[in-house]
Amino acid sequence: MQSIRCAKCSRWLTVAERAHPCPRCGGLERITFDKNQAVVEEKAEVAKTLARKHFSAERGLQRIIRLTGTAEVESIPVEPIKLLEVNTNTVPSGVLPVSFGPAPASGIPYPSVIVEVSPEEFAKIQSQELKLPSGWSMGEELPKPLEILEQE
Repeated sequence: MQSIRCAKCSRWLTVAERAHPCPRCGGLERITFDKNQAVVEEKAEVAKTLARKHFSAERGLQRIIRLTGTAEVESIPVEPIKLLEVNTNTVPSGVLPVSFGPAPASGIPYPSVIVEVSPEEFAKIQSQELKLPSGWSMGEELPKPLEILEQE
């Protein structure tokens, strides 16, 4: 099955909305995704939303890096969004993934896993002295919001 997004504002469109102007921006151009690609794209956006929320709530966060598995695994809707959070205020305790269910009311429709580490532990992960769970690797770094950077 294909998923359709408005090319102008990136809103996902329902089957009924596809033949009409986008309800958000009125745009008529569309981008078509196969289902797996659509899940991966949406998870990437949700990961950014989750990171923004965490940066706003945790002042000790220095960096947030997306952790990923294979593309095949990441395209499965029930596969959680995985974030590695480097926090100066955390106590070193190794790589301990903490799982959370989806929170659709907060804009997080997928489950998530957070791995919070100290800056020293992050350095050990980078040098591979400290290992991530099997099959996981570090992906893109999610940017700290400008309003948070300005407060520092």
